[in-house]
Amino acid sequence: MEFVVLPDHPAGAEALALAPAPPRPRVIAHHSGRPWLVGDWPDDEIVFVSAGPRRLALLGCVSAQRDVLATRLGQVRSLADLDGLARLAAGSFHLVASLDGHVRVQGTLSAACQVFHATVAGVTMAADRPEALADRIGARVDEERVALELLSPFGPPEPLSERSVWRGVRSPRIGHCLEIDRNGAGRTRRWWTPPAPERPLGDGGFVREALFDAVAARTAGQPVVSADLSGGLDSTSLCFVADRSGGTPLATLHYEAHGGRGEDLSWARRAAAELPRARHLMVPPTETPDWYAPFAHTPHDREGPLMFVRARATVEHQAALVSSLGARRHLQGVGGDELFLPSVMCLHGLLRRAPWAALPHVRALRSRRRWSLATTVRTMASAPSYPRWLGAQVDGLAADRAWGSGAYWEVAPKLPPWITADAAATVRRLLCEAVAANPEPLAPLPVQHEMIWINRVNGTAMRRNSRIGAQAGVAFHAPYTDDRVLETVLSVRLADRVAPGRLKPVLERALAGVTPAGILHRTGKDDASPTLYAGLRRRRGELLDFAEDTRLAGMGLIDGAALRRLLVGTHADTRPLMPFDPTLACELWLRAVSPTGTTAPAPSSRTT
Repeated sequence: MEFVVLPDHPAGAEALALAPAPPRPRVIAHHSGRPWLVGDWPDDEIVFVSAGPRRLALLGCVSAQRDVLATRLGQVRSLADLDGLARLAAGSFHLVASLDGHVRVQGTLSAACQVFHATVAGVTMAADRPEALADRIGARVDEERVALELLSPFGPPEPLSERSVWRGVRSPRIGHCLEIDRNGAGRTRRWWTPPAPERPLGDGGFVREALFDAVAARTAGQPVVSADLSGGLDSTSLCFVADRSGGTPLATLHYEAHGGRGEDLSWARRAAAELPRARHLMVPPTETPDWYAPFAHTPHDREGPLMFVRARATVEHQAALVSSLGARRHLQGVGGDELFLPSVMCLHGLLRRAPWAALPHVRALRSRRRWSLATTVRTMASAPSYPRWLGAQVDGLAADRAWGSGAYWEVAPKLPPWITADAAATVRRLLCEAVAANPEPLAPLPVQHEMIWINRVNGTAMRRNSRIGAQAGVAFHAPYTDDRVLETVLSVRLADRVAPGRLKPVLERALAGVTPAGILHRTGKDDASPTLYAGLRRRRGELLDFAEDTRLAGMGLIDGAALRRLLVGTHADTRPLMPFDPTLACELWLRAVSPTGTTAPAPSSRTT
């Protein structure tokens, strides 16, 4: 799927003509007859209704009743009236509306469906991918934004993460939509505010309903749907939900871990035995591409650096397997940890609301992480505002990451050791400018901000992986990242998100009777370190060749020699390797958009 959204203005057609149309263009017009929504989308991924001069399109995996939408659309009088209408549908989708020529465009809170906008031919134009706009305005790569993308583990913090790597192309902030008036002028407006965590969990029925609706939006009308059966609680639970959703045949995939260690395989086999109607495929390590496997197998999309690029070949392999099973949609448990695994900041918030309820959990956390009393007190007592926290990150950008220490608003961003002094100075300046603007957090409580922010990271990964899968006709879906699921879990009381001896109390309560109890009460989880080390060991030579002559060094952003020292070194844990992924992602993207390597200023050899 790809599309652009045009204002109800004579210049809209001119803006559309500035770049080639999609291969099989489809056009829906404003009430005036001017083009409004132009693109290429499958018939089963759009719900379109109209009422007089009003138009509404939901594009993506969506479950909604057309007659209800049409009735409500006929009652709206302004773009703001669509805020409630957006909540009538489940799934992951773009909402695009034209009310007598006034346009609204919004994506998902997770950015699994993202909106980009730019001024084209004098009017605001929107699209679901930035290159559609960059091509029309002749945008160049924003070198400063590339420097920010080098931050690990997930790039720049809020609100800098909303900035595109293409100059002149932007995205609305989380919870904001884009509105375009009849004169072609665009503005963003907040339409969503996170709920306060005040709702008792009870039997978890409202969470269960949101999860079933999210999965049903993907399974409806499909001949078969596939899903990860990793053995972990999140993906395994989705398989059981999908097995009960509408009778759509289910196929599952399990990628066996490298090194033969861990418990996920035995848990996946146990779950498969409880899903006799599904088809199960176990993929041994010998048939799995390495992480860091060849990067030029398929073209990289031009949106921007691809997060978790080390697993790109695995994503391609998985999409091919899914396609061979006859499925077009593949479900993944991405986002479950961030929703349901109680974080340090959950206890931080609970301590302020119900201290006596929080203290036993704080003691357990201290024991589990082997914190000193001083570390525990410092973490739980800390309460800087978001701007103050963001300002403190400027001084700590080059410091070593403290493994297992408490977070606050977000995971602290860190500079890679191989960044040049000039690039590091650029990153610090941009962060200082963001602090000076006194940014608001995504939610008043750090635990809520943290959940919304990491949900965005996960949704972005899903969107980009679906671009890879599209070459095999497959889209990847993470129901845990859907707006309604996120909003539902955010509303749960903090006291109900933690329970002694339970890994993910909210998920366990919600899916009791759906996922077998023996599986639902698993208290451990594997990690991917063996796969990372195996890929690095087997692909070291290729990676060294790759790092020999980089676009990033040519732009003066990194010192190639320092990068190569990382690749030849031995590492007791994965911390030193965390900065490599963003660097690799930036380099691969730059090679895709600038094959000749001519994007940049003179290199600098200084590092920080």
